[in-house]
Amino acid sequence: MATKYWKVEISRLGASDPLFLGTVQAATWPAALQAARAKIGEPGGVPAGASCNVNPNGTVTIQDARERRRYQILPTEEPVAPPGTKKPVPSRPQMPVPRSAVPTPTPPSATNGMPSQSTPPPAPEPARDRRASAPRPTSPPPATVENKLILLASRDEKPTSSSPIHFRERMYAVPVPLQAGTGEKLATKLLRRVQEEIRKERGAKFIRIELFDHIWKRTPDHAPVVRIEWKDWNKSIEIEFPLEDETRHSEAPRISSVPPPPTEDRLAVAFEACHDLLFLKNRAEALEFAVHLLEELVPSEATAAFLLDINTDEFRVVAARGTGARARRGQAVPSSSGLLAAASGLAEHAVLVLADAAADPRYDETIDGVPGLDVRALLYRPLVHRGRMFGVLQLANGITRDMFSEADCEVVDYVTQQVSAFVARGASLPKAAAVQR
Repeated sequence: MATKYWKVEISRLGASDPLFLGTVQAATWPAALQAARAKIGEPGGVPAGASCNVNPNGTVTIQDARERRRYQILPTEEPVAPPGTKKPVPSRPQMPVPRSAVPTPTPPSATNGMPSQSTPPPAPEPARDRRASAPRPTSPPPATVENKLILLASRDEKPTSSSPIHFRERMYAVPVPLQAGTGEKLATKLLRRVQEEIRKERGAKFIRIELFDHIWKRTPDHAPVVRIEWKDWNKSIEIEFPLEDETRHSEAPRISSVPPPPTEDRLAVAFEACHDLLFLKNRAEALEFAVHLLEELVPSEATAAFLLDINTDEFRVVAARGTGARARRGQAVPSSSGLLAAASGLAEHAVLVLADAAADPRYDETIDGVPGLDVRALLYRPLVHRGRMFGVLQLANGITRDMFSEADCEVVDYVTQQVSAFVARGASLPKAAAVQR
């Protein structure tokens, strides 16, 4: 296998200086990661339990929430040597030259002051050290970006009987390009400020900071560039890049070399994550949250959440990820046909799983199919709470195996149960207070 060159950056989440930043020569990106980790005294390749995303352009991003590390590997060209640097070439070992054989330089002629022909030319003067010009950054440094921040929305919630947590949310627009690492450093700095504001408050605390690349008034046009969350009952800070994830997953399935964790661990992650439902504002956000969470815990080529519209008696796709997601959002289909209709009639906690969905006589391509995907395995779980049905979740073609397992069904059932309870009681929290600038 041919050897390639990889640029590797290893950093702590929220820290400003990388632990390692350099070019590594290796045949594959896992080998490059292992070589880079070895340079800072870390054994192994991809850390166990870390999330690993491989982009179509070859860039690999790994986030280890447990150790609060971020690894980024991207293919690069062979490093170019500075001008005047000669590549080393193999040479024969030189034999010592007798002193008598070394020619003695002849002094310049007294008549014309010019050196004689046998005199070797004078040695060139040593080149002056020139300081390499620093590359121009593609975007302003964090201090400059911070001065251009625009506060779009702010939300402060005090503990209540239903939510005994101090919640703070800040949404900013950054009207300048952000280079790699700048957004998370800036978001972390803003987080520290809010932490200081509520430091003396008693009780649990939850802070969310989001940075957008555009200005909006009521709702954003697309996901934030950076989202950072801190919960004082956790040790680590969670950093996400929703816009990058949305772009990557909009038309392509998730590609990961790290299998999902065991069932018990996945249920624990789901239990912890579902606490965030307390801070969502409406049903659409809850279904988007569920689709995103299931994509991580039960990886599939396409995931969608259908909400029942009782006025038109149709199911409408409110949230979608993976293949065909962009085409499916907002799609409306009849509620009385296909496997979707069969799933909507299931009781609470029931899950419909098919290994070869197209072979089922109830399958309807226009309702159950996914644009751009050869649908094989399907998993449906209705959004039901206390006998009332609100919608259906659909997962198509599991990535880690051909058939969705019983463990996958347990995870889907738990997440859907929590989301169904939220949808049933509606948006209980007030909307974010927009700040007009």
